[in-house]
Amino acid sequence: MSLVEIDDLTVTYRSGQTALHRLRLTVEPGATLAVVGESGSGKSTLALAVLGLLPPGAEVGGSIRLDGEELVGASPRRIRRLRGRTIGYVPQDPFAAFDPMRPVRDHLVQAWRATGTRPAAHAVAEALTQVGLEPARARQRPHQWSGGMLQRATIAAATVHGPPLTIADEPTSALDTDNRDAVLSLLRRRSHALLLISHDLGLVAGVADHVAVLRAGRLVETGPAGTVLTGPRHPFTRDLAAAAGRCARPSDPAGRR
Repeated sequence: MSLVEIDDLTVTYRSGQTALHRLRLTVEPGATLAVVGESGSGKSTLALAVLGLLPPGAEVGGSIRLDGEELVGASPRRIRRLRGRTIGYVPQDPFAAFDPMRPVRDHLVQAWRATGTRPAAHAVAEALTQVGLEPARARQRPHQWSGGMLQRATIAAATVHGPPLTIADEPTSALDTDNRDAVLSLLRRRSHALLLISHDLGLVAGVADHVAVLRAGRLVETGPAGTVLTGPRHPFTRDLAAAAGRCARPSDPAGRR
């Protein structure tokens, strides 16, 4: 059975805009599904729908099943209980994810508080060490850390409980290219199954098992990453692949020979 089964998912915002149209996707246990597309294609709406974080007034139709449990129509309390332990979330802007007035450590501690627990004595230090960060620096404020360091900390917080699914929405958008590659590699290693939201086929080429391409809220192509990236069928996917090839560096997955 698939870990995530999305069937006929439709999301319409209060403004009347339909952001997703009868979307059908699956995420397999242990796999990485990259959802790609231009800005406004519905990628982030998909992430928010799975997380139960759509804005008030949004109408959701269809089905989202996580390990067999239906999320559409589930109570807010039930969805909150799933976040952290069952679904980890890595936001796209690491600077916005942290309270600038509080130490970085507090952000990690919140990963336990969100599940109604407290971290063991050395749990925060161990979580930071596992993602290559120096625990002693956790007393510093976010502005004293680089974007790459903060994104590593968000990955540690999102995966500290070993959730079956991690959702990452443009997790490298605030990073330079060197940090980007390191963070993507770390995110893949730390995730059991990963739903990766991106606009860049070249960026996901080295980490995705499957790729789904959205355009204007509709699924236009999906399949194994190698098939979609090397032989795209839809004209929109071909345009994305061509753009990725033009932008790829020699060390990028899309630029490998």
